[in-house]
Amino acid sequence: MARLLQLPVTATFDAAEPWRVNLGAAFQDLVPQAVDGEPAPRGSLSGARLGPVGVFTVSGTPQIVRRTTSAARRSPGDLIKVCVQLSGRATVQQDGHEVALDPGELAVYDTGRPYQIRLDGAWTCAVMALPRDAIGLPASDLDRWMHRVYPATHGPGSVLSHFVVSTVAEPGHPGAAAAAKLGEAGSTLLAGTLLDDGDLAHADAADDMRAHVIGYVRAHLSDPGLSRSSIAVAHHMSARTLDRLFADQPWSVSGLIRHERLEAVRRDLEDPSLRHRGVAALAARWGFFDAAHFSRLFRQHYGYPPSASRG
Repeated sequence: MARLLQLPVTATFDAAEPWRVNLGAAFQDLVPQAVDGEPAPRGSLSGARLGPVGVFTVSGTPQIVRRTTSAARRSPGDLIKVCVQLSGRATVQQDGHEVALDPGELAVYDTGRPYQIRLDGAWTCAVMALPRDAIGLPASDLDRWMHRVYPATHGPGSVLSHFVVSTVAEPGHPGAAAAAKLGEAGSTLLAGTLLDDGDLAHADAADDMRAHVIGYVRAHLSDPGLSRSSIAVAHHMSARTLDRLFADQPWSVSGLIRHERLEAVRRDLEDPSLRHRGVAALAARWGFFDAAHFSRLFRQHYGYPPSASRG
């Protein structure tokens, strides 16, 4: 069993060297380093042991933390980590994959292999570390579920997030028997989060949300402020989450807006009742204010110039 946090309930490190030493002691030789142009990294740790499971809250200044190849060889371990982003942003890199976490999102990764996490802004993460076999899921499924983002604002992910944060914040330490049961509860919550993300209900929810976003785009096409960011805000999600919703679709979110606006102009150009309106005026009606740029986009999209739509 790889070692877990061996610190007081809460410890803050305002200097780089104590932070480096104690972060490495807490998390299997994890090494912090400064982000270009930023001061030397600092941070704080809080944690609790729940039998074989560790739960923590970690926060700090912008930095990159790494578990190197040599550290993984020296102490392979069998721990799986869950990172729930509470503030700031984390970008997890492992095995050639990159997962970006905004607040309200979580990801799972394997501490037995090298990885690095870039932490930006005034970040705080809730972390749970537990043995692979404590999760009770087939190894092949667990590996497949890594390198993906899961919601931590609703469903089992929300319960898991609250479990970690509230357990760390609880004053005092539970007895050994109670701690072991709480650790089992955390493991079960993680398994439920992973299973829920892959089931049909989740897919249906994603389809419903995608249809709602498409409807929103069509209803706001004439709004000059319509954008990827404004759509994300209107739907209470991060822009990255919105991007993932459309990752396997024919259009990205920005591409969808452009396509729907071009379609709206094309319909207007083909409408006999609008023949008195110039091409530039109809294009501007749908958010294309640069006539030359619009003409290029239209030709690229349909293979003929806008004027050809008028017959």
